[in-house]
Amino acid sequence: MAVNNSDRGFPYWLTRRGTALFTGAAVLLLAVGALLFPAHRPLGAKSVLLVLDPSRMQARETDVYQPLGRFISSIDRGDIAVDVVRDLAAFRQVLAAGPDFLLCPDGVGLQAMDQGYLPLVVGRRAAPRNLRPRSVLVYRKRAGLVPEPWLSRPAATIIGDSLSLVATGPWCRHHPLAPPRRGGDDGPAFGPDPYDHAPALHALRLGCFDYAVVRQWDADRFLAGGLLPAREWGEKVMSPPAPDMMLLISGKVSARRRLALGDHLSALGRNPEAEGPLARALVAGLGRFHLAGFNLLLEPDVDLVRRNFPGHWPPTGP
Repeated sequence: MAVNNSDRGFPYWLTRRGTALFTGAAVLLLAVGALLFPAHRPLGAKSVLLVLDPSRMQARETDVYQPLGRFISSIDRGDIAVDVVRDLAAFRQVLAAGPDFLLCPDGVGLQAMDQGYLPLVVGRRAAPRNLRPRSVLVYRKRAGLVPEPWLSRPAATIIGDSLSLVATGPWCRHHPLAPPRRGGDDGPAFGPDPYDHAPALHALRLGCFDYAVVRQWDADRFLAGGLLPAREWGEKVMSPPAPDMMLLISGKVSARRRLALGDHLSALGRNPEAEGPLARALVAGLGRFHLAGFNLLLEPDVDLVRRNFPGHWPPTGP
């Protein structure tokens, strides 16, 4: 028997077709709104700045990491909780929770990009030495210059650290499938600090080693200061420039937020007279790393780094 829709007490076209039309319009409006007005975290909600620093130096947290969190908070919306971890295992554990920001050596940063993080900025040296650092081999002239001392004379070789490309770069370029064995008599030693290779260089000059693969800036500081006299020590560039210290941001953060943060961070230290107290405090703290501020790290730069260091591996250390 045919059914008269007008007898249902509510128009049939509104209950079926009208509902479908209304739902489609609502979805369209929500999509447009998301593009025009990206979602923000609620006021008072905390995001996390995860920092990897094996040095255990409290002064860095006080003078650099906490000021960086406060500076980001002044630009972004909501507070920043700074979480400093000392090793890769702890870093990966916190990373699994999806923090908004990562501050880490470039070797670790490259792996984080494979997990949905995007490069934001990298450390910037003061002019005129404002280029990214290279990996260099510092060698005792009496021992002689050899092409790959980590292979031919591993017990006489120390590497600045195990997490940054300025230290591991020579393997990443030339031995992508065979990372060196660590420590003991059958492999090179590794320094403890990815942001400062001074400990490795002190061990070198005090006679523990004949060769060191380290950050160019750190080596130049020792050579210029007379700690490694030119009559006894030589230096050879081993790699193209590397990003070094990297600040990354979650890919879940809106493009508008990323652009605003990148603009403000890359402007740090360029016009001190116009900067507020939060910016000045952060720039002063960055001096602990011999940095003057940050530079943007764009996608083409990342592609170049991946081509320059195709076999990156961070081992389990330091």
